[in-house]
Amino acid sequence: MKPDPQFHEPRSSVVFRYTTDAIRNSSHTDTSLAQAIAEQYMAEVAPGERILQFHTGSDADSVERAIKANGQIIARIRNGTVKMPVDLEESWIRALPPHWRDACSRELAQRYGFLGARIPLMEPHAGVLGVARLSVEFGHSLEALTQVLADGRICAKDIPELRRAQDELGQLQAELVTVKHYVATHLQELAPRGVAAAGVGP
Repeated sequence: MKPDPQFHEPRSSVVFRYTTDAIRNSSHTDTSLAQAIAEQYMAEVAPGERILQFHTGSDADSVERAIKANGQIIARIRNGTVKMPVDLEESWIRALPPHWRDACSRELAQRYGFLGARIPLMEPHAGVLGVARLSVEFGHSLEALTQVLADGRICAKDIPELRRAQDELGQLQAELVTVKHYVATHLQELAPRGVAAAGVGP
């Protein structure tokens, strides 16, 4: 007998899952996030290449109508009336608040077998930011693991917390790779100079 097929969650469903969670747990509403998505899309995709035609306004009344219309476009995509165009995915994810944007991007990258680590900026302040993100993700990972281990045993009812712990550990791993790359790149740039300055070598 052939094994039962193992279907993957559609990419759009992953995006919608993080979108719903962001609306529930951030300052965004359905309307404000829909408008953020519309604005991000219009800022990134040239007019002649747009599959979706979002609305803009020139005065208070037309802006209000545009926001309402854009909300309806996004709502129809979220409820499945219209399929999400592939060209909208990146703008949609970039419009999410940072925590949800990063988590969604990583999950989608992991579907291709990548860690989802961010390419680090090499400016000095980027190192401080990387360490801060690493600390935050470490705290989230400890919190998630604590929830799993709280009663001293692991059973089927722990599956949601195990999935959360897996997600948090994946995000911690990605941040660690980013910081490691930041350190390695600076070391590679500075080490030859350091050796020369110390008078080592022929």
